[in-house]
Amino acid sequence: MSKEQTPIVEDVRLIIEQIYKRIEQSYVESYVDVPRVAENRLALLYLFLLEQGMTKERATIFCTATGLIQLGLDMHEKVTNTYEQTLTAERVRQLTVLAGDYYSSRYYQLLAQAGEIKAVEVLSGAVQRVNEAKMSLYVAERDSKLSSDDEYWELRNTIDTGLYVAIVNEYAKREEVRRFWIGLFKDTATMESVIGEWEHLKWQEKIIPLGFSRFLLQKPGATIAHVLTIVETKALEMIGLCEQMVRTLHPAETRNMLASITARYEHRVNRLKRVIEEL
Repeated sequence: MSKEQTPIVEDVRLIIEQIYKRIEQSYVESYVDVPRVAENRLALLYLFLLEQGMTKERATIFCTATGLIQLGLDMHEKVTNTYEQTLTAERVRQLTVLAGDYYSSRYYQLLAQAGEIKAVEVLSGAVQRVNEAKMSLYVAERDSKLSSDDEYWELRNTIDTGLYVAIVNEYAKREEVRRFWIGLFKDTATMESVIGEWEHLKWQEKIIPLGFSRFLLQKPGATIAHVLTIVETKALEMIGLCEQMVRTLHPAETRNMLASITARYEHRVNRLKRVIEEL
């Protein structure tokens, strides 16, 4: 790890620690699996805020608040749309909803105490747009009405990057900066999503397609083998795109951080390829 990268990585690690400390509830954790913090998105958000001239202290508050809301949204996405068959399972389902609400509420407390009222407004509006996109995607998938891959990714990216894009839209100082960072968040989120699905399809003994894979299987004549090929191609395409972006980035801290993120995904892809070759 380079000397230039180390301070940023350490800052992000501390931010993630703060997020988990703020949601720590032993009772909840004994029944509900807490999602992982979206580390890569937080790292990019932190870099963006620093590049816009924010102090580390203020950027940390913004990232912690955003991470708390993202955890709440991710927790809610784990909730099924049907009642469970046992009382215990149904109580876990209800507790998952309440835990998501609790995580989300913690962001408001943090920003209010810091006097960041505008940020509350920005993130609240983003939550509404994310939830609208979730509903649109759910209905479109249920009714098989997604017309194209692009339509799927537009909704999926709104769900995954809506909070970060809202902050970029509000705090970017120039239009070209705004466009670049929005594109960066969406491209890296797409890369994360397709590699996650590729891994899921390869590691699971019983294949249950998720997200993009499920959408692809709705197409006439689609097979799991065909879907795997498309997902793999998309993953490699996104990694190549991010590698191109790395070479043009300034300052060095941003370039090094994106290179580090891309390298993590390349490692996962190479591991998948090795496993496939051994089968």
